[in-house]
Amino acid sequence: MEKYLFTDGTNVNREVESREALLTLIQSSTDPLRIRIWVFNSSEWLSLAEFRKRSSAPIVKEIPPAIVVNPTVPQKQRKIPSIIKKGVAGLFAVAAIFLVYNFTRVSWHSASAVSVRAERPFNTPLTNVDSLIETIEWLRGQKLDKVTRTNLRIRNNWPDLLQLQLTAERDTSREGSRYYNLEISIDNSTGYHIDNAEVRISVWKDRRVSHTDTLSLEHFGYATPARRTVEGIYKGDSLSVSFSSIRSRAFNFCYSAEKKSNYGNYNDRWFCTD
Repeated sequence: MEKYLFTDGTNVNREVESREALLTLIQSSTDPLRIRIWVFNSSEWLSLAEFRKRSSAPIVKEIPPAIVVNPTVPQKQRKIPSIIKKGVAGLFAVAAIFLVYNFTRVSWHSASAVSVRAERPFNTPLTNVDSLIETIEWLRGQKLDKVTRTNLRIRNNWPDLLQLQLTAERDTSREGSRYYNLEISIDNSTGYHIDNAEVRISVWKDRRVSHTDTLSLEHFGYATPARRTVEGIYKGDSLSVSFSSIRSRAFNFCYSAEKKSNYGNYNDRWFCTD
């Protein structure tokens, strides 16, 4: 049975158990250019175009080599001296060691670089802020000031304004992929200073997170993206990146991936004054 992983940039990776289910997901996607498909027993994510191209390739069956029957060996053969026998045995031993070494060693090959963007977290759903502001103003019986409205919009829509991206170089082998020269970037378009952002890098192996690292980016603005390089080599099937927490006193914002809300107010769940 064929198995796949599927993502179109709007959801987490989905496991697909059949080609028919995969075609259903492809047809329901609103952005085919962002579709990526991981075919099990392979070592890379494929775009939709590359997947279709490879899926349409004909299957070529290997033809077994013809069996050659050796001519009858004469019954009387010349005896090989023992020293020659030992030499032949030694050559076979060396050849066997060479073959074992070549079949067991890991051979890495350069592959295309990867670029991964953080998905919108589940604890920050899309919100109709215009409707929310109208409701708040109706309940209070007065208009909200411009700064309050602006900050409310930013706190509810922060995943669209703080774009987190991970890039890395990649090598592949029969054992999987290894990633190096990692770089984290945050494109801040809130218009405010960010005091701290903690970022989590996750390494996936066999559809599970096998390793995580957390790093911080401190005190950055909105004129240019904040960047940080990550040392080391990560081995696995794929990488993902997400925010663990964010703090900005400039617009009273505290986000945490471990919470549903700071104070239980889901209309403005990430408001804080700490």
